[in-house]
Parts: sequence; structure tokens; C-alpha cells
Amino acid sequence: MHMAARRGVAGVSAAVASVLVTFTAVASLAVAPFAMAQPAMAQPSPLPNQQRTAPRVPQRPSTTPPGGDTVGYWQQRADYRIVATLDERRGEVVATGTLRYVNQSPDVLRELWGHQHLNAFRPGSKWSEADARDGRVRFQDLTDPDYAYERFTAPPRVNGRPVTVEYPLAPDSTVFRVALPVPLAPGDSLTVDFAWTARPSTVPRRQGRRGRSFDFAQWYPKVAVYDREGWKPNALVPAGEFYGEFGTFDVTLVLPTDQTVGATGVPVSGDPGYARVRAAGSELPRLAAQAYRNVPPAPSVRVPSGYKAVRFVARQVHHFAWSTSPGYRYEGSSYVRAPSQPYRFPIWDTVSVHVLYRADAIDDCARASTSQRSEAVCVDESLTQWQGGRALAQARTALRWLEALYGDYPYPQITVLKRLDASGTEFPMLLMNGEASVGLTVHELGHVYTYGILANNEWQSGWLDEGLTSYQEALQAGDSRVLLAARLEMAGERDPAHPRDTVLRELRTRLDALANEQAAAVRNGTAEPIGTRADLFRSMAVYNASVYDRGQAMYQALHDVMGEELFQRFLRAYYATWQFRHVDRWAMQTVAEQTSAQSLGWFFTQWVQEVGVVDYALRAPVVRTEQVGGRTQWIVTASLTRAGRYRHPMPVGVRTRDGWTLWRANPLLDTQVVQFRLDAAPDALWLDPYGSTESPTARYYRISLPSR
Repeated sequence: MHMAARRGVAGVSAAVASVLVTFTAVASLAVAPFAMAQPAMAQPSPLPNQQRTAPRVPQRPSTTPPGGDTVGYWQQRADYRIVATLDERRGEVVATGTLRYVNQSPDVLRELWGHQHLNAFRPGSKWSEADARDGRVRFQDLTDPDYAYERFTAPPRVNGRPVTVEYPLAPDSTVFRVALPVPLAPGDSLTVDFAWTARPSTVPRRQGRRGRSFDFAQWYPKVAVYDREGWKPNALVPAGEFYGEFGTFDVTLVLPTDQTVGATGVPVSGDPGYARVRAAGSELPRLAAQAYRNVPPAPSVRVPSGYKAVRFVARQVHHFAWSTSPGYRYEGSSYVRAPSQPYRFPIWDTVSVHVLYRADAIDDCARASTSQRSEAVCVDESLTQWQGGRALAQARTALRWLEALYGDYPYPQITVLKRLDASGTEFPMLLMNGEASVGLTVHELGHVYTYGILANNEWQSGWLDEGLTSYQEALQAGDSRVLLAARLEMAGERDPAHPRDTVLRELRTRLDALANEQAAAVRNGTAEPIGTRADLFRSMAVYNASVYDRGQAMYQALHDVMGEELFQRFLRAYYATWQFRHVDRWAMQTVAEQTSAQSLGWFFTQWVQEVGVVDYALRAPVVRTEQVGGRTQWIVTASLTRAGRYRHPMPVGVRTRDGWTLWRANPLLDTQVVQFRLDAAPDALWLDPYGSTESPTARYYRISLPSR
């Protein structure tokens, strides 16, 4: 879903070229002429799964087996070993690495698709094209040396044989293809040796560089996902960037000795710099270097004078990001808990919590160019948010909340760091945030669950993580309709539309206003189905309104459909079942149906594939009395008719001197009879009195009943 003085870097390029790596077939790390002359060959056919006939909204599972559970599930495996040296003078890393790719599919593979995502942040990319279409100016006019790039410096080698790189979307070069020299049979594996350089842009977005500070979020050749529908390569655009194969990352970063680095994974050797820049009063860093057993020997790396080598290892992740700056200050602590249940993978009883914020506040804003100010939050505007244990406390709060919601956090560490860009982006074990707030921390750490561990195709189904993590953020803040309804009921409000409690009144007003906004988008035709492929939304604004706002509303509606207890059980079962697997709509729907013991295809179809509103009409109320066992009973009867496109188990309430009595509709019936039997005289019949639904029209059906 904001520096210290520059050290001397003379001779860095020569030093970089002297770093030796034993596991690559590429002899030199220096930038070769190949980097500037890579072919931009056109493909005669569109990218896989992106033909004109491909549906805008998925019509069948892409990862979930036909049975809807994990029986017969498979996913590919991608393990990386990388050595990358930071050349500050050129503003780039020079890297080599080996990808070990295991074909666990039932198919024979004859090609390999991959991503060079840093090439999005430059003129000619699909990202810049999308920005121009939406009227944003970020990367399309950048010139050297301000734009980003990711360039192969030698032809990749598959099992030792050089292959030709093709760029089917040229001039966009975020997607590449190579033909395999030998087909890869099911159960077999191959190795690909890469050599490349990667430079972030001076305009930050996900990645970036300013002075001696670098954010490397998209920076290495990343193999595309191969799932039940085949290869899923897509150009990196502002929406829907994450989909990756799980594996182990073994990454050695060669950095100037005064750099402090935060990254995915745990530092198993070398000094990330935390102890040296530890803030007064903070605990000593707990690096968790022994978290993983059977770590293989480190690659042989010759470290130039004035440099250090820091090796990170991360298991069960599908991305590796890192950020480095000599201006970082460190605060850390430990999060200790007893694992709540057994899982398929290890759970640590102690999680290391690292916070890195920028202490060099005085001149950071001066370093930000005018073009950056709209995207970057300067350090001196946010330093006080981070220091003194504030960001640490927020990280622990987020961990406690998310563990209670989903289940145990399954990694040995979490790092929250101050990046150059505004807002925040999640990566496995790492949050790159532009500011430190509880809401942003809960949101981005929630993504570590709903994108990093429950690994959906964000490009195809962003609502699975953006919508869900937005809703869990709202739950944590108490901004949910289901929570509002529960609090109104507990307060015994006779007029729940205008609560006596100021906080509840303001919350109801705000949530009703949001429902009205979304209904207006449906009426004026700007709303699109939340399941729409990210690059097919008409604009970034519509994408955000659909995937975040309407996605959040969908989970709010599901919460109301299932009820509090079942919804909580559903989230925990979904997490336990699909942890470290790729998820799609059908994985989530099956768990929800199994948990609630009801068919929910109608619910997911309308919310994911269609646009509409929850609109019901309550008409023709009749009140009569009966004598039952010598006592008078009041019988209230009315007709409930679905008027909007979305179905919902609509709540209807009748009020007596004893309070409100609720009845729930059958969502599969278009017209039904509402009937109450009461021991006290009714005086009001309301549609959704506590406001637990997203209906913008329920307020029109507040009927006064005649006393008898």
C-alpha cells in the first residue's frame, strides 16, 4: 500500500573489482560492455497469462488444488546466494549470485522468466508510462546519473552454459526471458549464475539513494512465479508488485566499514554496525546469528581495505531487501513469547526487534531535491517519532496484535527502519517506513503476514493482502463496524444512530460517510471489481479505492456475515493452513466455508468479481398481539426485499422498553418475511440499527410502530 559527512571513496571502483566470489562462473565484477549493449529482443507473442483473452478477474484457482485445500498443492523453489559490493561513488552495487531453481510442478519447463525490477524507475518503463497516464511526474524525465538501472554485466549461465537474454516488453526491461538449453523435467533443478549491477534512482519510491544512504528494495534478478496457470511475469508498475517463489537467501553485502545496514534475514557473520551506533539506554543488539541450524560455509570473499562483509541468511522468504546508511542510529530489544501451537515450520520463542532511524537530521532535507519532496519525508520532520523507544514499542505492539489475530510470528527477527521514501513498504522480516506510527507499523507488519507468509499474487489479487491488512489495521484501532455494533449494543443505546457517547457517535458518522463514498463510486461508474488485475484499473486512484477501501469493506462484511467468534477462527485457520504457500481467492474461500460450515461462494463472487451496494427495503410492518399462556405477546411482521446487487444477512431490529432484539435475513432469498415475537410492546422497527453493515440506505428504514 519520510548524513553524515561524505567519506572519501577514491578507488572504490578498483576495490570493488577485486572482490572474488567462488560460487559464480563470472570472472569479473567490473561493469562490462555487455551492460550497455544488452539485446532488447521483441517477442512475437504477448507475455504468458497476459493475452487479450486473459480474464480481468480470475475465474479459476491459480495455486489452490481442485479440492480447495492443500492436498495436491505444489510450488516452485528458488534459493539465492549473492555477493554484492556497494560502490558509493557510482551509487550502485556490483553483484554476482547463483539461483538454484527446483521444478516441483508436474510440467516440463523449456524457458525461464524473470524480473529486473529496478529498471522500472527510469524513462521508457511501464511504470513511467503509468505515471504519465495518471498525470504524475517521477521517473520519466530523469537523466543519467539520476535514474535507476539493473544490468547484466555478462550473459547469465544456466548449468554453466551461457544463454541469451530477451526483453519482450522493450523499451521496458523489467521482464526478461531465457530459453533453457535443456528442458527441466518435474523434480529436477538447475542453477543460473548471474552477474549484474544495480543502481537506485535519486527519486525514491520503494528504492532510492540520497548522499550515502541507499534503499535496495528491488535490486536482483528475480525469477518469476510459475503456478498452475503457467509463468506469471509482469512489468513492475505502481500497483501490484509482489509475487515470488519461496526459498533461502544467503546474501553477503560488502560495505564501507562505517555503514550500518538493516535487511531481510539474520546477520550470521560480519558486523551490521548496530552496537557502534546504539542509542544511549537501548539494549545491546541481539543479532540471532544462531537462529538457523546447518548454515553452509560462507563464500570466499576478499574484502578491500576500509570495507566489511556482512552476511545475512533468510529462510522461507520470497524477497530480500536491505537499506544502509552511515547516519543510522540503532535501538533494539527482544520480543519473548511461548509458541501457541505447532506449525509446519519452526517458531522461535524469542524474536529480535531492531529499529534503525536516521540521526543525521540537520542536513537531510537540504539534500532532498525539489523533485523528491513530494515523495520523501525528511529526517528532521520525523526523528522524534522514532527515538527513545517509541518505534520499538510500536513494533512490539504490532507483533502482539498480529499474533493474537493470525498466529505466531514465524521468523527470528523483525527490523523497522527509516527509509528515504514516504509511507511504508513491507518485506519479509523488514519494514521500510517513512515515518513511525502505530497505524503504519501495524499495517506494514500485517503485510509480512498477508503478503510475506500468505503469499498471494498482488498483481492479480491485491485485495488478498492490501484489503485484509487495511482491515486488520482498522480492527486494531477499533475502527470496525462489527466492533462499533458490539459497543453500541453493550451501551444499551436506545437511539444507536445518535449514540450518547461522543467517541461512538464520531465513529459511526465516519464509517457511514465511508459507506456513502463507496456507494457514490458505484452510482457514478468509477468503482471497479476488487479482483481486477492491478495494471488494468483505469487509474491508480481507482486501484487504491478498490483494493484498499473496497477490499477493507469486503472483510468488514465477511466479519459481519461470520460473526466474531467464527471470523477469528477463520483467520487463524487460514494462516495455519496456508503459511508459506501461495494463496488465491479459493484458498481463502475454502477455509472460510470450512470454518463457518456454510457456502460462501455467493459472498466472494459478488465482492471480488462485481461492484454493488448492500441495499435492502423494509416494508409493510404489522403489529398484532396474541395471548399465550395467559400472557400478551406482540408479533411484529414485515417484508424485507433485496434492492441492491450485494446480498447480505441483513440485520433487522425491533425496540421495546427492554432494548433491541435482532433478526438476521437469509442472504440467498430476495424477498422474505421478518417476524418477531416479543414479551413487551414494540415502538420501533429498524433496518440494521447498530450499523454493522456497509449499507448506505439502511438509515431510510427506521419505522416508528404504533403502541397498542
